[in-house]
Amino acid sequence: MPSVRIPQISPIGLISLLYALSLYIFYRQGFISGATFIGVAGTVLGFVVLFYGVFRFGLNQRFREPSLMLPQLMTSLLIMLGVAYVERATQMALVPFMLIAFSFGIFRLSTASLIGLSVSCLAAYLAIIILRGQAEGFVQAFRADIVQWCVLALTLPGMILVGKQIQNMRQLLRATRYQLQHYEEKSARDELTGLYNRRQLQTEMEQAKLHADTSGTPFAICLIDIDHFKEINDRNGHLTGDAILKEFSRTARESIRDTDILGRYGGDEFLQILPDTGIKGAVMHAERLRVYAHFLDFQKILAQKNISLSIGVAEYRSGEKITDLISRADSALYQAKQMGRNRVEWIDSE
Repeated sequence: MPSVRIPQISPIGLISLLYALSLYIFYRQGFISGATFIGVAGTVLGFVVLFYGVFRFGLNQRFREPSLMLPQLMTSLLIMLGVAYVERATQMALVPFMLIAFSFGIFRLSTASLIGLSVSCLAAYLAIIILRGQAEGFVQAFRADIVQWCVLALTLPGMILVGKQIQNMRQLLRATRYQLQHYEEKSARDELTGLYNRRQLQTEMEQAKLHADTSGTPFAICLIDIDHFKEINDRNGHLTGDAILKEFSRTARESIRDTDILGRYGGDEFLQILPDTGIKGAVMHAERLRVYAHFLDFQKILAQKNISLSIGVAEYRSGEKITDLISRADSALYQAKQMGRNRVEWIDSE
């Protein structure tokens, strides 16, 4: 199971600390005894330290649910219910803090766990009210406690229902975001080769131009053409041509640097963007790619067994238009073809 990073002091722990702080106010106002406050504060602090240690040393990773939301929530609720039983005055703080604690569990716990926990809490709270009513003779305060319990019994399921609806919406949004990212990625890719398409290459070149203009670092492009590809297609069929394009794309993608960008510019033409690279470095990269392509083995589908590349290289000149950069690379590519193909030619940046 992949590791899950959990905050070392969890939200439930913070809620418990806030609950202990509210008890200090009860103590200062004389509603509860100092012994009760000290006992509860010590218990809460121990609870927070215990779970802090579990998260700090990674012991939570041994459990199926690394957030340990259920045991944390149960511990926190038991503390609140225990205090409510011992000190009647704290019941006014029980309901809001119980609802806050449950609100954190809604997004972590299953619906079955939430229902089981809420039923258990309501049953325990009702038992506390009845036990106290028996001891006090079911006086007026008992009726007020029952009303408060009824409000909690109606509010808690509603809050869980709303929380689950929010959780479902979050999951739907995540799924929609994933689909949008998938479609966006698909729209930027050439369907046959999986490389960037011409539109995305234009975007990447504009980004490279912006970076070069602001940072002063060079970049270059290589315009790549598979020699005699039309003849290969006409002689061997489009399926053979497609196979060559895919195999070349795979090899080219594996041979370039992680920072380089390669895409299908159109037909049998490819374009490579080389960030932070001058003309000399770009020519070296192009020559290496030409050699890699020459040693691809197509003997099963081609009579000549291999292919060759003609490559035109141009370095970006500060402030020039992308169309002018591509035009210079295209001129270099044309020169490579005129000089016999299977070669790299370039146009100096000066």
